[in-house]
Amino acid sequence: MKKAGGLIQKIKPCFLMSPLSIAQYLDPRSTRFDVIIFDEASQVKPEDAVGALLRGKQVVIMGDSKQLPPTDFFDTVLDSPESEPDDCITAVDMESILNVCKRSFPVKTLRWHYRSRHESLIAISNQEFYDNRLYVYPSPMQKDEKLGLKFVHLPDSIYERGKSGANRIEARAVARAVFEHFSRYPDKSLGVGTFNIKQQEAIQEEIEALLKINPGLDLNSGNGKR
Repeated sequence: MKKAGGLIQKIKPCFLMSPLSIAQYLDPRSTRFDVIIFDEASQVKPEDAVGALLRGKQVVIMGDSKQLPPTDFFDTVLDSPESEPDDCITAVDMESILNVCKRSFPVKTLRWHYRSRHESLIAISNQEFYDNRLYVYPSPMQKDEKLGLKFVHLPDSIYERGKSGANRIEARAVARAVFEHFSRYPDKSLGVGTFNIKQQEAIQEEIEALLKINPGLDLNSGNGKR
């Protein structure tokens, strides 16, 4: 790029790179672009974006300010998987290049939501974060019990903060839902997400307890997939 950057740009005028790669491989004195586009800009720190911005004449910043800002939260969780979520938040989330640019640059909002295959998957976000301004394609099977997002309220469940670090009643309900799923749909796989390792272990323990009571259902064989 240092010796033949101009020729390379004529052959390949579009570069797809991360801010770090730009800083490492593109000399700002010889490599320039007509337009710089940042995608998922809510995750980019301003100091990481400056190098790319200085290499272009125009910039388009694309992102969603309602999404998580740049944060080291998940890095901390990976470093210490036994930590509880509240223990990992030690500083205020960092500002993104998206929020910085919104103060001065004109803003265009994209209104059409097309990713959710069922309206209920985006309905809560549309109401709570986007003031119901998103246009959503209607679901062809709106009342089908097999599709969409459902809320199950467990009023007596308790998260044992500082003790087990888990919610045992909730874990028991999830384990029962797992068994119900494989009883109704034995050929379909299932994914269960938890907020920490301790809750995952609690659910696994409840599943093992149910397996002892129902030995006929093997979640590791053709009757189900763990």
